[in-house]
Amino acid sequence: MDTWVWGPLVLHKPIVFAVAAALAGFGILKIRSEQAALGPAFRSVMINAALLWILCWKLSPLLFGGLEMLRNPMSLLYFSGGERGAWIAALAAAVYIALSAHKLKLNAPKYIDSALLPIFSGYTMYLALMSIFGETNRLTNGATALALAAIVVLWLRSQPSAQLRPLAQWAMLLLITYALVHSLAAPLWDKSGAALPAGDATGLKVGQQAPDFELTLLSGETVKLSEYRGKTVILNFWATWCPPCRAEMPEMQRFYEANQKEGVVILGVNATSTEASVPVVKAWIEEWAITFPIPLDKQGDISKLYRVNAYPATYVIDGEGMIRDKHPGPMNAEMLKDAAAKAKTDKR
Repeated sequence: MDTWVWGPLVLHKPIVFAVAAALAGFGILKIRSEQAALGPAFRSVMINAALLWILCWKLSPLLFGGLEMLRNPMSLLYFSGGERGAWIAALAAAVYIALSAHKLKLNAPKYIDSALLPIFSGYTMYLALMSIFGETNRLTNGATALALAAIVVLWLRSQPSAQLRPLAQWAMLLLITYALVHSLAAPLWDKSGAALPAGDATGLKVGQQAPDFELTLLSGETVKLSEYRGKTVILNFWATWCPPCRAEMPEMQRFYEANQKEGVVILGVNATSTEASVPVVKAWIEEWAITFPIPLDKQGDISKLYRVNAYPATYVIDGEGMIRDKHPGPMNAEMLKDAAAKAKTDKR
């Protein structure tokens, strides 16, 4: 999975990248606000806006999930509002920033300049780390990050202006550069990410053939991954003692009920080698009213085969048996829907 493991410590790469991007953005924020002579009050507003964004983003599932989220409030610890929640949080943060700027009577162009530049800088850092340590779109992310970094450096070396025109020019240059480089680099990546030659295609990277396996189901039947060719498979690794797994399971069932007629299958591989007993697993499955297949990994061999370092962990496999997405951590129904759609369309 997309993790780093040092002994008992498991770090998810996307989270590490996001933290590094936030730190880079804060560093640029400090430099730019000093250049614009905005003072510590401005930095406090931006930090508060970032905290408000995080809070709104995390609580936004209450707007979409309704009673389902209230019945399982623990899921708020593990799920966010996704893209919709991010936009709602951004709107709330923008309103707060605007009200604070009016209250502090700050120069609007300098204020906007000192707010936008750190955001673009943080995003550039995120793309750069994804290009170095990520497993997909390395060429696209790397080329885009390099181009954006050049614009950010030039922008940072210019003095903040009290006029909107220079700010608009910098923002337009950055957006045009992003669109141009990203659109040119993506086809090159798609070409370089073509199917691997026969005999060298099996592996755990996106675009490789998922390793086949055979396990016994909780019902007593046997199942092989290769039996599901032609269908999209959500291969989920979980355990009953894992709190995020407990939050995720109702979401998995809800997604399965809505999509099984569309040729989507969920294989919930239980880490049985870590469980107290099989009856415990069965009791939890009955409690959650799970109807999708539950293979039992009694020896732990399949979890090792798929390098599962932390639970839950999910692989999304297309109808040809190719891995199309990987996700460490819990997934809600919306995330599963997006991943399944990607498996159907993102075929190289």
